[in-house]
Amino acid sequence: MPSSSVPASSRRAFASSLLAFAGLPSVLKGGTPDDTPAVQDMPVTSGMLNCQPGPWGRVSYYHFYLEAPDYVVAQFPLPNTTTKWIFNADEVAGIGPMLKGAGMPEAAVSRMTEPRRVVRDGRFAHVFPAHADLEMLPPETRASVYSLLARNPANVFHYSPVFFLADSVEEWARDSDIPDHVKVTIKALSYQSGDALVFSDIPLLLSLAGTVAEARFIMQKLTRVRTLMPRLELSANDNVQDLLNYWTTGLGLRRRDMEPLLRAIVKTEGISHLDLVHLLPPLSRKLLYTYPDTSHAMEGRLPDCHWTSLNFFKFTPEAYLLDAKLATSTVREDFELVDAPYRYGDILMFIRPDGRAIHSANYLADDILFSKNGSNMLAPWLLMRLGDLNKLYGVSSNGTRVEAFRHKKTS
Repeated sequence: MPSSSVPASSRRAFASSLLAFAGLPSVLKGGTPDDTPAVQDMPVTSGMLNCQPGPWGRVSYYHFYLEAPDYVVAQFPLPNTTTKWIFNADEVAGIGPMLKGAGMPEAAVSRMTEPRRVVRDGRFAHVFPAHADLEMLPPETRASVYSLLARNPANVFHYSPVFFLADSVEEWARDSDIPDHVKVTIKALSYQSGDALVFSDIPLLLSLAGTVAEARFIMQKLTRVRTLMPRLELSANDNVQDLLNYWTTGLGLRRRDMEPLLRAIVKTEGISHLDLVHLLPPLSRKLLYTYPDTSHAMEGRLPDCHWTSLNFFKFTPEAYLLDAKLATSTVREDFELVDAPYRYGDILMFIRPDGRAIHSANYLADDILFSKNGSNMLAPWLLMRLGDLNKLYGVSSNGTRVEAFRHKKTS
């Protein structure tokens, strides 16, 4: 059931947003909500796409990218531009054989494992590969070596890499103003992790910057995360009663608020859709497309995915849901396991083979979910497709699985 810790086997969610720029505390000084980037100013990555029709009606959407605002990025110190790989201290004798076994060229391994270049600090041993050696790695070898490094959470950029959910660096970087030489480097050093295309060589990338401002610009761009803007298509032929039944969970939740709006849209000439954000509960509607600020840190911890999914229908969030044990208890007492087809508000949990829930998100319609991927200031509240979340959290037939839970009141 819910857990605030994310194991190495599920090192997703740009996940923990670069582990908060390489290991920063999760509670930081933030800016004001007014600093949150306006959604309409973010670049659209493609035209309108259609969901499968269902009891939710006819839903279409477009993708766009969010980037962490300046006030958030400014709170995080820039990482070192020297690449450092970290191993447990008791692995020193095996570092060379492990890297060679993963496909690292013998000459490169010999250079980085010379006794004078291996630094020990008691718990860990550090080696420093040359950037030239990293640039020469074929994608398959890079994937093998970096998978080895990702087993140790201390290798923060391998444990939690940058994800390109569209499977293309070009699409991810479109309209981002990222310099061409930086995009070329990112593309050349990207590799496959499971079903996702990812990037880990952030120190190398920052070494291309000529100024601190350029380095911060690059780091801000690396927070780019794909989300979507959905809308409900409406016409006089739609059955408003059926739509209201779905979007009020069958219990009439907020029906008095929704019904006049839907009927007005249907009757208004020239208007054929309603942004789906208007059908979300008040708290979720307020949080969507925003980043946590200092007001969210007043409880001692920033909100995570489980706090988000369990507070989905709340008008005022319940702070006790920040506690993993109490969140688990809430699910066990108030929810029941259900099969597809899912309903509006159902909680989809991404569960490891050992039974630990590493993520949760709220189902909206078709394959669209309301999610927060991480408990730090770099992780916004957003809407994502289930397929993208499957990539982030490593869903597979023998790995992480998805289970759905529905509040007993709506069952």
